[in-house]
Amino acid sequence: MEQSSGAVLVADVRLDERDDTMRALGMAPACRPDDLAILAAACERWGDNAAARLFGDFAFALWDERSGRLTLARDAIGMRMLYYFVDRDMVVFATTLRKMLALPQVPRDLDELAIGNFITQTQGDVERTLYRQIHRVPPGGTVVIERGVVQVDRYWTPRSIAPVRYTHDEDYVDAARELLDRAVASRLPSDGGVAAMLSGGFDSTAVVGTAARLLGDRRISAFTRIPGAAHPYDALDEAGLARQLAGGHANIDWMTIDDDIQLPRDREPELESPILCMPRTGAFNPTWFRPLLDAVEQAGARVLLDGGMGNMTLSWTGRPPYADHVRHGRLIAAARVVMDTRRAQRRSFSEILRKDVIPVLEPRSLRLWRWRLHDGGEAAMLRHCAVAADFLESLDFERHARALDQELPFELTGDIRAWRMKFIQAQYPRDVMAGNRHSFSFDQRDPMSDRRLAEFSLGVPNAQFFHKGETRWLARRVLADRVPRDVLIEHRQGRQCPEWHHIAKRRRDAMAVSIERIERSPLASRVIDVPRLKSLLDTFPEDAATAMKSSVEHGPMLLRGIQMGSFLRWHEGGND
Repeated sequence: MEQSSGAVLVADVRLDERDDTMRALGMAPACRPDDLAILAAACERWGDNAAARLFGDFAFALWDERSGRLTLARDAIGMRMLYYFVDRDMVVFATTLRKMLALPQVPRDLDELAIGNFITQTQGDVERTLYRQIHRVPPGGTVVIERGVVQVDRYWTPRSIAPVRYTHDEDYVDAARELLDRAVASRLPSDGGVAAMLSGGFDSTAVVGTAARLLGDRRISAFTRIPGAAHPYDALDEAGLARQLAGGHANIDWMTIDDDIQLPRDREPELESPILCMPRTGAFNPTWFRPLLDAVEQAGARVLLDGGMGNMTLSWTGRPPYADHVRHGRLIAAARVVMDTRRAQRRSFSEILRKDVIPVLEPRSLRLWRWRLHDGGEAAMLRHCAVAADFLESLDFERHARALDQELPFELTGDIRAWRMKFIQAQYPRDVMAGNRHSFSFDQRDPMSDRRLAEFSLGVPNAQFFHKGETRWLARRVLADRVPRDVLIEHRQGRQCPEWHHIAKRRRDAMAVSIERIERSPLASRVIDVPRLKSLLDTFPEDAATAMKSSVEHGPMLLRGIQMGSFLRWHEGGND
């Protein structure tokens, strides 16, 4: 789109708060401009600050030929991807890695430190991709390229989140309800079919219950994924909870999906590499959810709603204040939190001490020492991934992980707001979503990733989330007017793909072939701990009940190692 100033704008954009934005720009709401026109007006009026003042999902590039200035920008959460490559003679940008790599001028060299991040699930390095010379525009950030100089700025960071403080507890509830309604409403299409993922958890029931109320006479199709085969887990009956929600709204068409399928990519992981240009981030869940996505496509929905980011925003669990109480000598207060937690969550003293209290009070140096003692001196991250220790050592990866405050995998450390934002802005899953975005005709949208809702949730005091031993206290109160009580009093969590052993057992021969191919690849065998993969396959449990005891090793660790190794083999060009 060419602007009146002569600049050229290209964008992938879906804006929220359109009326407020148009008023700020002096545009007449009655003319009903499309999102691109509003974005163009914002760029013309606000320049490089446009992205910071906009709400929605977007990625855009603005070229000013007179100044020779290119501005690339993304939304705060990073829901739309934007990659770029710069050399002396050209700048290339695109919304998928596949489009970037379609040009022969763009180097395909891999970034080994990014490979280490990916396979160890180390979060936080949002600009680095698996390709050394291809970078992401950071979520909540801009990249300005002018006369060969590249300047990267972030407008949405932990420091930019304003504290939210109200006088009464009810004020937090009222404010959150208003924001949730606005977040869902902004993601509903003006016409066309609406579908939603519906589990028995807080977030999807909140989204579906809110959408059903806002749609009025319009219908919404809700799809619940349930196991497609027998499994030994004593899992929460999420379908029963989803049924309660659907039964309370006359305009919800509810369907369960229990297909037991295998896709070609499950047997040949390399098949998706030319499409995604990276390995998948999930182990079994992508295939498990595929029948649900196919059902949404067949239903002709224009939009699919989900609540994937809710755990880090509205339904954040909160953090028990043990460490704060002990640090300030309030031992009685700390003991009272233990008692409240035992009563509210119906847990034993020993479990609370082992899982909640000790981890936050124990010095980190001691915790690292215990991990190393348990793992024979190896880095803690090797417990959860099949990466070769020599490969990580060659990267001095422990020092790198320490700089990102992630020496211990999945540990909640440091500033909680910053920790949550790492996951809110996590990039590798969105790389995959971008690569798959055109596989279906519908647009997948998550109201729980709404910037306004996220800023509110990140600014609210911890005491609103964790209260007298109760986790998710804010969400339990906010959703009381739209979600069945049985959902809100449930402390157990559902399990996605509990029949993973059944699925993996069928892939066993295919996995053996993949491991052999990985071993023959110089690149893949240097990165992946092939002997460990072989050992895991050799000791693969014959029955599902036994597999429960080693679900991490024989499930995600084994499969993710094969996925990464297969991607590296594809990149290397192996075809044996």
